[in-house]
Amino acid sequence: MREKVKESIKRIDFIVIITMTILIGIGLFCERQAFLLSEEQNSVFIKHLAGISIGYILIIIIILVDYHFICNVSFFIYISMISILAYTLIGGTNLNNVKRWVIIFGIPFQPSELTKVVLILFLAFLCNHFKDRLNRWYVLMILIAVTALPIGLIILEPHLSSSLAILFIFAIIVYSSGISYKVIGTALALILPVIAVVFIGVAVFKVNIPFVEDYQIKRVLSFLSTDESDDLTGDYQQNQSIAAIGSGGLHGKTISTESEKDRTYQDIYAKESDFVFAIVGEEFGFLGSFLIIMLYALLIFRCLIISAHTSDYMGRIICMGVSAYLIFQIFVNVGVATKLLPNTGLTLPFISYGLTSLISSMIAVGLVINIGVGRTYKGKR
Repeated sequence: MREKVKESIKRIDFIVIITMTILIGIGLFCERQAFLLSEEQNSVFIKHLAGISIGYILIIIIILVDYHFICNVSFFIYISMISILAYTLIGGTNLNNVKRWVIIFGIPFQPSELTKVVLILFLAFLCNHFKDRLNRWYVLMILIAVTALPIGLIILEPHLSSSLAILFIFAIIVYSSGISYKVIGTALALILPVIAVVFIGVAVFKVNIPFVEDYQIKRVLSFLSTDESDDLTGDYQQNQSIAAIGSGGLHGKTISTESEKDRTYQDIYAKESDFVFAIVGEEFGFLGSFLIIMLYALLIFRCLIISAHTSDYMGRIICMGVSAYLIFQIFVNVGVATKLLPNTGLTLPFISYGLTSLISSMIAVGLVINIGVGRTYKGKR
């Protein structure tokens, strides 16, 4: 038993753990800066530390449990998650005219964040279950139905960006599963024209789409507009974010003698979550921001390395799903903060404030570490 534990410890990818821990430490600093002028600074900091502690405890538990067992019970986890999403629409907390949170012991819980990880597990289980029948259309229909259900519930909250994140995860998992390109190509040939018609209808003819809010459409139209005076949604948030990132210069303001309270990002709404990269840019400058993005790249690279080295099909699908999850969240958050994408709300993994997002990201990485610990190399045992 002792030898087995030692062997498991040797197989832990400490590069993943160290990289994640550095990013979490940067997140703690950013939350301190975000709430510097707030009376809630201490309570927010304590909640964030509690979330980090819970995340590490869950990682330890996940490493100790065979991920095959977790995947085998993923159906029940999935059904529970769907039930929570449905309850959120009925009895969830209404904040800013959206229902995305359920209050548990006085702490807001956002089910849509954890749904991304749960869906990765369940899709991996289904792909493994239908591994010998992947090229049959009914299998693809099952995968689409399983993904469409949570997407529909999340859109009703509404939370379009999380729905798009799930859609991206689904696309990468389907691509990685080994489904025939012929099946994928046929599906795209049917879907893409519909998407094109909807996009043209909204952008050109201003057609209203059910379950899509006006402000979401206006954000996209504002982003596409070439008229600087066309203030469809008020690009104040993104413009302030760009100003904050630009004011950080090459080295940032953390090492400067300038007062910590005199920061451009202090005027940004949701600077602790959706626009946390504005804090990163102003505090750490171009060099610091680049290094942080490189840390994310290293983390994703290690996930892909573990995926490539494992001979277990289900483990490989999970690693690809987690990589897709991290890539989409990082790309969208940074893209919105730098105005490369329309304004939408997605957190930056490990750095943004939000306990559900933080814990979900840590669980996802914990699953990859688990796969790395229990991996069977091709040609070796």
